[in-house]
Amino acid sequence: MAGINLTQRQKWLLATGIGTGLAVYYASAKLGSAYASTASSLPKLSPDYPSYKNVTYKTVNGRRLHLDIYKPRQTFGNSGLAPVLIFIHGGSWVEASKNNIKRTFRQYVLKKLNDNGFAVVSVDYRLANNSISHIQHQIADCKDAVRWVRKYGKEVGLDTDNIGIWGASAGGQLAMMTAYTGDEKYTGDTSLKDITAKVNYLIDTYAPTDLNTLFRTNLNPFMTAFAKLCVRKVIMKRNRQLKCVTGYDIDTQKKRVMQLCREFSPINYVNKNCCPTLIMHGAADTTVKIEQSINMFIELRKCGVAAKMVRFKRLRHSFCNASVAEAHEIANRILAFVQDQYTDK
Repeated sequence: MAGINLTQRQKWLLATGIGTGLAVYYASAKLGSAYASTASSLPKLSPDYPSYKNVTYKTVNGRRLHLDIYKPRQTFGNSGLAPVLIFIHGGSWVEASKNNIKRTFRQYVLKKLNDNGFAVVSVDYRLANNSISHIQHQIADCKDAVRWVRKYGKEVGLDTDNIGIWGASAGGQLAMMTAYTGDEKYTGDTSLKDITAKVNYLIDTYAPTDLNTLFRTNLNPFMTAFAKLCVRKVIMKRNRQLKCVTGYDIDTQKKRVMQLCREFSPINYVNKNCCPTLIMHGAADTTVKIEQSINMFIELRKCGVAAKMVRFKRLRHSFCNASVAEAHEIANRILAFVQDQYTDK
């Protein structure tokens, strides 16, 4: 800088400030990717299986919550009932629906499971918003969906002794919270409260496991101010999403937001009693970085849980860039895992 003489300390502070600013800029820019398109170019399948659509599993404040049941044409085992995998959709906790099971690579998983004797139950839950619905309500909904399947599943041909849960992205976080927390937590419908929400196994595809890391809630005031200046729209989106999922404003209630993010982080519930878990994640995922899954896998193995992780080198979030061959590989790996978990009584 011509005409400006800086001391070594001033130079160091300037360099540190610029470096920190750039780091915040690039890190914060990733926060917007949660809203990025995850459209897929995979061919659309048209599976035709017996199903029950829009079955009410609970009513909250006059609003009915529904699930869809996709049954196989043929079952196996001595019971004549279909083992069931319950699917929890993603959508950043604020959008999408149970219809996601019929989109992208998930439709290949659905077909593969149905073709091999497994039923799939796809669940709607209350989407998060700024006012009355937040993550704790979504976890309660997912637990009630499991409880409903346990209570009524046999009436529609489901094997209630063989229930797994699968979640994608935000749905994976909800699935893990459903499976890893006890029945005393996140209770919902009183008519289902005496039924366990335990599952035999869990499948997590590209889900966040540590929400404070995901949302970068630990940005200090300087870094936050710099980010608001440089990537204001991104930070505002993050703040709105945090308000939806926690119910609190990070600008004025940061400690409470961070506390709830810890509470809703599945990695904090890992223990030796966690059910067998399959984790699948793409190394090219910039929405939920693969380190979230790696850290979860390490913690599960430390506790002696039967956990397996599959890493896909080139796949992005939602496996949106998966080829047909990769979609079939994902479906085959999920099928192999659920078959390994099946118990014939």
